[in-house]
Amino acid sequence: MSQKVIANFASKAEDIASNKKLTVQETNPKNLGQAVHNVLLGMELISVVENAYEEIASILSQVKYWVSSNLKSNLENAQISDLETRISLKLKVLDQAAETFKHKGQKLLDGSMSASAKTESHCFLIVGANGSPENRINLNTSLNIPSINSNTLGLGELSVSAPQIGLKELMMLENALAITTRLKQRSTALGTHLQGVNQHLSTAIEN
Repeated sequence: MSQKVIANFASKAEDIASNKKLTVQETNPKNLGQAVHNVLLGMELISVVENAYEEIASILSQVKYWVSSNLKSNLENAQISDLETRISLKLKVLDQAAETFKHKGQKLLDGSMSASAKTESHCFLIVGANGSPENRINLNTSLNIPSINSNTLGLGELSVSAPQIGLKELMMLENALAITTRLKQRSTALGTHLQGVNQHLSTAIEN
C-alpha cells in the first residue's frame, strides 16, 4: 500500500496536511459513485481486520483457559508437558493466522498498517467526490494496527511449567486480550463512520 489509497486515487502522504471530517465539495455522480466504491472497499477491509481480531481473541481465550486450569490443578509432569505442547502449538496457530489475514494481497497484521509505519507508506481512503485532504481517511492512523504475533503480544516465553509465575502468565494473556479489544474498538468506530459516509454519499447521488 505504499503511497496509495484504496481503489483508483493515488496520493503521497506528504500532500496530506490533516485528516478532517468528510465534506462533499462536488456532486459529480461519477465521482460520488467512485467514492461509494472506495467506502465499500474500506468496509470490506475492516471486516477482514475484525475477523482477524476475533480469531486471535479466540486463540488467546483458549490459552488463557489452559493456563488458568493449570493453576487450579495439581497436574503430573506428563500432563504439564502435554499442556505446554498444546499451548505452543496454539500460539503457532496464532502466528499463522496473523500472516493469513490480508486485503487485496496486503498483509494487515504485520505492522505496515500502524501509525508508526513510514509516513510515505501510509494508506489513504478517498471518501468524497474529490481527493482533497478533508475527503481522505488515513487508515494507518485510524486503525493503527501494530505487528501482531505471539512475540509482540508478549507471549513468546509463555510457559506453564513453573506454577509460581502462573499469575504473571495470566496477566500477560489478559493484556494481549485487552490489546485486541482496543484494536477492535478502533476498527468498529471507523466502520460506523464509513457507514454514515456511505449513507451520506448515497443520498447525494439520489439528489
